[in-house]
Amino acid sequence: MDIFNGKPISVAAIIFAVVVAAAISGCAIFSGGEAGSSREVAALVNGEKIYFDDVNDEYALLPLDQQASVTKADVLSFLIEREVLYQAAVKEGLSATDAEAKQEYEFYLLGSNQTEAQLKFQLAAGGSSVEKFKLALKKQILINKLLDKKVPNQFIIKHHEIEALYNASRFQFLNISFDKAEKSLVELINAQRLRAARDAYIDALKNKADVLIVGVPN
Repeated sequence: MDIFNGKPISVAAIIFAVVVAAAISGCAIFSGGEAGSSREVAALVNGEKIYFDDVNDEYALLPLDQQASVTKADVLSFLIEREVLYQAAVKEGLSATDAEAKQEYEFYLLGSNQTEAQLKFQLAAGGSSVEKFKLALKKQILINKLLDKKVPNQFIIKHHEIEALYNASRFQFLNISFDKAEKSLVELINAQRLRAARDAYIDALKNKADVLIVGVPN
């Protein structure tokens, strides 16, 4: 899950259009879900529901130190963004295989330095499950494929731009020559432009989306 760590999907600076319904007060909520149960709706994205449970599940995945600095409103903003991107990926006909999902799950365990048993315990403590987590990973695979398809990953970088960055950096003060630093500088500029291009694409999708925020769980 990439939500708060160098994510393709950034919680910071999330911009989306909110349609305000006069009939809904600050404490009003929608209800829905399976037969015999009632689930509180946090937001609607082009008619698709994001539930309080979804927000709580995602929040439960965060390490305790991040939970202290990230609000559930931040998590809801991320889920809205992810839903917008997921819907766009589905429209593009993109899909994720079981093998891809399994690999992504194993990468997550490796990157988070935990066992499956530890993840299950963490998720259960937050009222979620590994099954729900794997579904979220599949969505993320589709989103990554969408961004790779729609946003170029290589940009034309001119020599004078690299020189300007070198002169503004600490490389020369560390006695690292321009020739040795050039590759790193090119990669840095390309990464910055890739992030900016992805942000612009994501913002364009969100601006077109019909989003209604109903409420945020405590």
